[in-house]
Amino acid sequence: MRILSLIFFISFLGPLIRFRNSEYFYFFFFSLFTDSIVTIQQKILKSSIYNLDFYLLGNLLIVLSLPRLSLKYKWGLIFFIMLYFILERSDVSSTVSIIFVMLFILIYFVNRLIQEIRIDGKLTLFFIGIIILYFSGIIFAYYYYTDIVIVQKTFTPKLILYISIYWYITFVGPDKKVNFTFGYDPSIKEKMANELEIHVNEYDQYLEKGLSHREIQIFQLMKKGLSNKEIANKLNIEKRTVETHMRNMKVKFGFNSMTELRDFAKKSDEISVS
Repeated sequence: MRILSLIFFISFLGPLIRFRNSEYFYFFFFSLFTDSIVTIQQKILKSSIYNLDFYLLGNLLIVLSLPRLSLKYKWGLIFFIMLYFILERSDVSSTVSIIFVMLFILIYFVNRLIQEIRIDGKLTLFFIGIIILYFSGIIFAYYYYTDIVIVQKTFTPKLILYISIYWYITFVGPDKKVNFTFGYDPSIKEKMANELEIHVNEYDQYLEKGLSHREIQIFQLMKKGLSNKEIANKLNIEKRTVETHMRNMKVKFGFNSMTELRDFAKKSDEISVS
């Protein structure tokens, strides 16, 4: 069992390496940190249960690391969990909170998947692995609440399933996509491009780079020479949110500094985005 646990740790290093320049790096980092501690508690230290509060905290850190999600949703969830804890503090409330947070993360990735299909007609393969991971995680958490014996007996199959998913995610990486036209609506992309007053082909190029609609908005304003504060005021968002999107764009365009990104934005009318 210790050998299997070691393989589990090693398998999780794959996504960390593959996603080191991705906006999902911290998602995998906090996932590894949380699951590693739980595995050490359960099998290496021979504990029959794991620290629910720690596991809940780890999952909340994972929520905070989710990209392209407004801070109001992240902090709203944390405030809701804290309020629930104040009203009812017990192992049951901890387990219910964990299930709720994992469901929140699952819905986030399902939504990302659906939006990508509807707008671009493509499917990012690692999303499938994450969705399976959290769906099974919710089931295991539920049985932890209803029958701890089942959890103990299914620990090995669970570990094997998670290892397989991490290998799959490592193999496909952050950028591997396949065409998936079921549910694809070209008019959505055209509408979004028209909203930004750019050609749909240019909008396609930004999507190929992995930019979100909000990031494309910000990039268009950067092309006009607006500062971070001016962009924030224009879009009615926080300056910190603009800076986060710009850091993501820097990585997606393959630049080493924000200066390079801004210089590229100023010259982008003269050169191809690709």
